[in-house]
Amino acid sequence: MANALGDVQATFLDLDGQYNLLLAACRNQADRDALSMRYSAAQSAYQACVGQLLQDDDAAVEALCTQLTTVNKQVSALTTEMGDMSKVLTVLDQALKLGEQSMACVA
Repeated sequence: MANALGDVQATFLDLDGQYNLLLAACRNQADRDALSMRYSAAQSAYQACVGQLLQDDDAAVEALCTQLTTVNKQVSALTTEMGDMSKVLTVLDQALKLGEQSMACVA
């Protein structure tokens, strides 16, 4: 059974724990703005899914949660990519998209 909230929460908490380091690694204001925008999106996604149906045995939700778990491993390791902010932003975009899709399935 998939746990969509747990996966979306993991994305946000991992990003939250690394946010200051990632922000310090931004080389320009555009990168800082892009990171801030994704942080806000991750936080909003987490807050939006609290209170919704949290688990679903639907195959589509299961597949999305599996993908999100994989991407969350990359989110957890973002500080290793701080020299290339475009990689950081790409990983965050993947995580946010998968989280949004999984929450749409259980909403």
